[in-house]
Amino acid sequence: MLSFFKGPNRIEAFSDGVFAIALTLLILEIKAPNIGENGTSAALWAGLAHLWPSYLSYLLAFLTVLVSWIGHHIIIGQVRRVDFPLLLANGFFLLTVSFLPFPTSIVAEHLRGESGTAAMVVYALANLLNSAAFVGLVAATVHLNPETAVVLAGVRRNAMIGIGWCLLCAGVAYLSPVVSLLMVAALWVWWIRPQNAGV
Repeated sequence: MLSFFKGPNRIEAFSDGVFAIALTLLILEIKAPNIGENGTSAALWAGLAHLWPSYLSYLLAFLTVLVSWIGHHIIIGQVRRVDFPLLLANGFFLLTVSFLPFPTSIVAEHLRGESGTAAMVVYALANLLNSAAFVGLVAATVHLNPETAVVLAGVRRNAMIGIGWCLLCAGVAYLSPVVSLLMVAALWVWWIRPQNAGV
């Protein structure tokens, strides 16, 4: 089986393409305010301010994909051997990354309405799934490349923290969708810090 998979180069190239597309799709969810041809500057400013959930959800989703890419880069940098389970784990992880624009659009559209709770539960669970897929990718990597266990321990720990935190965010959404969104923001800000990169 191993003879069919020569190394991690194609995984890295394919994955980087998926990450780039996912980042591009995120910005498409922000729509210009519709104020009509005769709209005033004040109306435009008000319309832009009204879109703050779109800006925040875009920023958080961008950070999610960015942190996912950083973690993926760390993992692939350690891989020396590739097998079918590792390819499947990588594919599932990319599936969760490419899915992120959808819950992002839901939050942008529904955060302030009666459906805000449901929107944030979906968003938090999408992030939870992304963290769980990352843990699976680490496990598949370490299983085939045991020498990577120590190096990848940090990123695996952070992903496990993410699973628990996103589950908590889903619960908090029933009390306050906005607080839940800010909690997700806190997670990604914490993860983006260099000392939490896991290396």
